[in-house]
This record gives sequence, C-alpha cells and structure tokens, in this order.
Amino acid sequence: MPGMRGKNRRQILEMEKLFKEILKKITPTAEEHKKENKLVEDISKKLAKYDVKPILVGSLAKGTDIRGDKDIDIFIMFHKDVSRPELEKRGLDIGKKVFGDMKIPYEIDYAEHPYLSGAYENYKIEIVPCYDTKEVKSAVDRTPYHTHYVKKRLAKEPGLKDEIRLLKQFMKGAGVYGAEAKVEGFSGYLCELLALSYGSFTGALNAAASWKYGEAIDPEGLWKDKNALKYFFTGADLIIVDPVDKDRNAAAAVSKQRMAEYMVASREFLKKPGQEYFFQAKKKDADAKELLKRMKARGTKLIALELTHPKINPNTLYSQLRKTREAVNNSIQEQGFRVLKSDLWTDEGKTSLIIYELEVFALPNIKHRTGPPVDRAVQEQENFLKKYSKYKPYIRNGNWAADIKRENTRIEDLMQKIIEKREGFGKNLRTLKEIKAITGEEILKTGNKGLLAFMDGFVTPI
Repeated sequence: MPGMRGKNRRQILEMEKLFKEILKKITPTAEEHKKENKLVEDISKKLAKYDVKPILVGSLAKGTDIRGDKDIDIFIMFHKDVSRPELEKRGLDIGKKVFGDMKIPYEIDYAEHPYLSGAYENYKIEIVPCYDTKEVKSAVDRTPYHTHYVKKRLAKEPGLKDEIRLLKQFMKGAGVYGAEAKVEGFSGYLCELLALSYGSFTGALNAAASWKYGEAIDPEGLWKDKNALKYFFTGADLIIVDPVDKDRNAAAAVSKQRMAEYMVASREFLKKPGQEYFFQAKKKDADAKELLKRMKARGTKLIALELTHPKINPNTLYSQLRKTREAVNNSIQEQGFRVLKSDLWTDEGKTSLIIYELEVFALPNIKHRTGPPVDRAVQEQENFLKKYSKYKPYIRNGNWAADIKRENTRIEDLMQKIIEKREGFGKNLRTLKEIKAITGEEILKTGNKGLLAFMDGFVTPI
C-alpha cells in the first residue's frame, strides 16, 4: 500500500482493515448517488432553458464525495463577453426561478460575486454563475477546470478516490476541513490535490508530519524553480500551486493554526492509528461551576465584547469578527494591558462574542514616558517639555522623562471607550446598536450550551 514504508506486515494488514472499516462508513451508497444524480438532472434541465451551460462541479462530480456530506454545486457558465453586472443579475434571476419552480427555499450567498444557496431535504444546493473561459475573469471561473483536472487524474488512478475520501474524513475528524471563513482550513479540492500529489492517504499524512511553515508543493511541476515560490507567494505558511493556474496558491485560505493542527494530527495517527481520528467524539455538556473554578485558579481576567446583530452571511461575519478582534487586541496592548490569548464565538444568528483573557488587567495611575536625549535638537526637547510641563519632566539616563497620569487603569474602563470609538471594527459591526463588555462570570451565566462548550476549550485546567 502506498505511503506504508517502514511498517511491518502485521501493521500494514491492521491499517488496511481500519481503512476498510472507515470507507464502509463514509462511502455513499448506490441509492444515495441515484437520488443525487436525479436531483442534479432535474436542476440542470431547468437551467438549460435559460441559455446557459450548467455543469456539476465539486466532490459529487469527481466521485470523491463522503456519505452525509450533501453539497450539490452547479455552476452556470456564461459567455466571456457577458458583462460582470449582467452575469451577476442574470445568475441570481435564473437561480431564483429554478429554486422557485422546485419550491426550494434559498438565500443569497457571496464568493467574489453573489450566488444562490438553497436547502432541499438534507441537501445544500448552490447555483453559481461563472464565465466559460480559461482566461479567469472571476475567481470561481477556475472551479470547472478544477473538476476537469481531478476527474482526468482519477480516470488514470481510480483507486485514489478512496484515498481522497479517507483524507477528507480525517480532516473532518481533526476539525480542519473546510476553506470557509469559519474554519480557515483545507478545502475538498485541496484534499484531492494532497492525495494526488503524495499518492495515498498515508502518503499525505507522512508528508504533513514533517512539513515546515512555508512548505511549497507544486503538483504538476509548473514552476522551474521551486525555491522561487516563497518569494512569489510572500508570507504564506503553506503553498500548493493550483494545477490549473500556476500563479494561484490553492492553500491560501489555510491558516497557520489549521496547518499546525493537521500536522500534529498526522503525527499522532501515524504513531497509533485508530478510528477516533476520523470522527469527532461527542463532548459532554460543559459544567459552568467547573469552568468558574478554572477561571479563578488561573488568576487571570476574562472579558468579552458581546455583539447583538442581525443575521450576517457567515463568511462575512467570521471575517469581520477576526478583524475586530485584532483591532481591539491592539488597542488593549497599546494601553499597557497584556492579553494572554483571545478567541471568538458566534451562534451565527444574532449573538457573537470576542473573548480576551488578560495577564495584566489593572495598572498603576502613572506611566513612564521617555523623551529625547538632552543632546538632541533643542526644539525637539522643548516640544517634549511643553507637552508634559505639568508633570515636571526630569532627566534620567541622559534622556528627558516624565511620569504622566494614565488614562485607563482598569480593563473594564478601556473596553467601554473601545466600544464608544469602535476603531478598526468590521464594517457591519461598527454600526451595531448593542455592543457591551461582559465578564467571564457573565458569560457562564448565559447557560448557552454551545458557548459553554467553547469556553470548556478556551479555559483550560491548570
């Protein structure tokens, strides 16, 4: 079996048995595929009436889908000469008519441009407009070519379909599957590229176990100088050259956190393989009293921004929550407080929290300000002396200095000012009517099971 070097015969047989058990659980049944294909056929027939070319893309089209993962992605291809505004308008109009005919509830979602997402039984159906061109005019134009590339590779190596399914399920178990803003992990296409590049599920894990940040993979050898990739894709933690576009990093959405989690999960699985790595165990409800004990034992302070908002597209919401978290974190640090860690939680409905744990949360009434050296230009010295004259500047170690009154000595007071100013907040969050600062104790009193489960991971025992 590919990727099993270094294993003895018994280990290989045990691993093969494990993989068969996993595949039995995750491979879609013939009945499932029959139902899905019928649904795709019905939708495609309706779309074909509108002078567009419908094409099924994604894992279902490639034969790498997983049981229970019911995304049906249909792209409607427009001629390259259609204007962008017309493509967006017609794409939405056509999608609305088709979903309307089939009595499927839908909502507008957004990638580079708007598209429709509908819910039918346990299926999520997306109808996405794109251009029928190899010269990419919008980011989604590559997707049909991604599908074609993977199908062509799998036609030569059909056994890799199961290897891809195993890798996708492993990613799910590790909590790193999905390129959407909520996860910032590995897309289905990326899993396919990894399995194709390394030849198997275990090959992909063996490689990841020894990755370094800045790892560069070029599946089709499109770059003559692989070392040049890190200069072209500046600052990327993981680079995987898109086989259909040499100038695109297919792993751009993968955060450093998710990359690290996948690397560690790979190492642990290879040391001691087991089914538990493929399926996330159901966690027991978190205990608020136990969490309160942990908070007190840590000796830190928890404070959070609680935002009440209308329903916002999840990709937009998570992106703006992260932007806001970073801006608030900077404001806190600039004032002399020290953040131990921060994270965010949302019910994706009307409530979101940005949570900070602080090592330093109370400060003295004064802070030391160091001014220019006394041999610096006289005007520069006079400016400092004038600015801080009421604090009676003095010379210390050859520099002017002053002990000035601190604006904020308690983190609670600073958070109120941050809420008032909202500097650096995400666009949709900046104008909210209801944002307030709450303590860790108040978070626990909400009784929200999802939030408490999140806090169970955030407030670790010592």
